[in-house]
Amino acid sequence: MKKTKILSLILCLVLTVSMFAGCGPKEPEDDKYYLAMAIHSLDNEYWAQEAKGAELFGESVDDLEVQILTCNSDDNKQLQGVKDFIAQHGDRAIVVVDPSSAANTANIVEVCEEAGVYVTILAHRAEGLFPEDYDYFVAHMTQDDFTAGYNLATTLFDSIGGKGKVCELYGQLGNDAATLRSQGFNAALADYPEIELVEKQVASWSQEEALKITETWLAKYNDIDAIFAANDTMALGAVEALKNADLNGIIKVSGCDGITPAFEAVKAGDMVATLANDGYMIAGYGAAMAYAAATGQMDPSIDMTDEERMIICKTALVTEDNITEMYANFVTGTPSYDYTDLDFCVASYQDRSKIK
Repeated sequence: MKKTKILSLILCLVLTVSMFAGCGPKEPEDDKYYLAMAIHSLDNEYWAQEAKGAELFGESVDDLEVQILTCNSDDNKQLQGVKDFIAQHGDRAIVVVDPSSAANTANIVEVCEEAGVYVTILAHRAEGLFPEDYDYFVAHMTQDDFTAGYNLATTLFDSIGGKGKVCELYGQLGNDAATLRSQGFNAALADYPEIELVEKQVASWSQEEALKITETWLAKYNDIDAIFAANDTMALGAVEALKNADLNGIIKVSGCDGITPAFEAVKAGDMVATLANDGYMIAGYGAAMAYAAATGQMDPSIDMTDEERMIICKTALVTEDNITEMYANFVTGTPSYDYTDLDFCVASYQDRSKIK
């Protein structure tokens, strides 16, 4: 009887100690950091590249777990996803975002700043939003759409001997990438006085719209030499219309973005050029910079100048001259990068005096 009472007492003491032990602050279960790669969706090949780029960086270090957050281009959903991620992981959270809109970048940066979480923003940026004005906004990383438009246009013009008649498939009205690529195209026109712009139409990044517009042009004009498309999807719509008219490869076409069907089209001779914007690179190095800041390997406000936090990333022009190499890197394989060399991704820095 006494033995039973003693055992019962011991059991009560053990339960009591366990109960109170659970009431105190929890010790971290591990030493991991957690990276949120926030993108529009995985349906678009470029955004899928960004997701994979973040995962590739995650595989290069031992203490990072990567989670992909999608929002289907919904600002509120993207912002809430970032908030929920930070609430779950606290100061072990790291955030990289390809924003659903430029306006949403300000909201995301403010949320991360308040939480003390390092963030890198890709592509879009709200007017007046600069990393130098924040402690936790590591860097803004983008591509040079003006130069992309210019280089693609000059490559297209050279393919028709520097003279002839050209049509332009414009992207989406009000979209900064569409505007800048078109401005680059116009700058190339100024350098090629024997190139005539016959007509420009807005196709809103749509393959179907580009197909219809090109069909109309083919019926309207019998002397088009080339078509400049502001992205690959529209370029492929133009190629489809040209194939239907047995004019593919005769009327030259250029695109932009470097999606797989465009690589196939360049390889087949149906497109003159595209531009690999390389989502693997921009997201992988965006993650590497935010991780370096979060783990104390660098302090952006000390180790980077204001200019160095406004990064224009490298891209690669894809033509028949390098299609074999580029196809192996981006279609049948995946490019690999040394994420310890944070400068490798830099093509140049944005001039603060020339941007808002």
